[in-house]
Amino acid sequence: MAKDKSENEDLNILKENISKDGKIILKDDVYIIVTQAFCPNGHNLVGCGKEDFDGYPGICVKVANDEKEGMLELSPFQGDHSKRGVTFPQGTKVKIKCPTCGVEFPVVGRCKCEDGHLHKIYLNPKLNDAHMIVVCDAWGCYFSRLIDDNELFSEFIDEE
Repeated sequence: MAKDKSENEDLNILKENISKDGKIILKDDVYIIVTQAFCPNGHNLVGCGKEDFDGYPGICVKVANDEKEGMLELSPFQGDHSKRGVTFPQGTKVKIKCPTCGVEFPVVGRCKCEDGHLHKIYLNPKLNDAHMIVVCDAWGCYFSRLIDDNELFSEFIDEE
């Protein structure tokens, strides 16, 4: 991931201070790094794969549609489009599951892309809605939000 502020202009950081419970890192006032993430059953998704993103382990999920299923590692940098693993055609609706237990991540609402739904991934082992990221289930939509201490901390909206 390039270390250039201009490449993160679609990332809006809306809160100045990070809580200790979410275990996220704000680096150089530009990069938000997820260091732990949990499924609804409490399995940690960070570091369970083999990939590395600029020295940080990826966020592992299993994604599937009616035709195929596979492992996917997402960059822990919010707003970074990097992902490694299984691929799908643009716009395909996928199920997002825990790679350990197979549980699907809960839906929190419709995405701004209008094709998908937002699913929550918890940021601490207490599985508290006060600390979560939300991601879209439409393949190729990069919208994401990070909620920290019940407040919208940051939001990535890809305007491409």
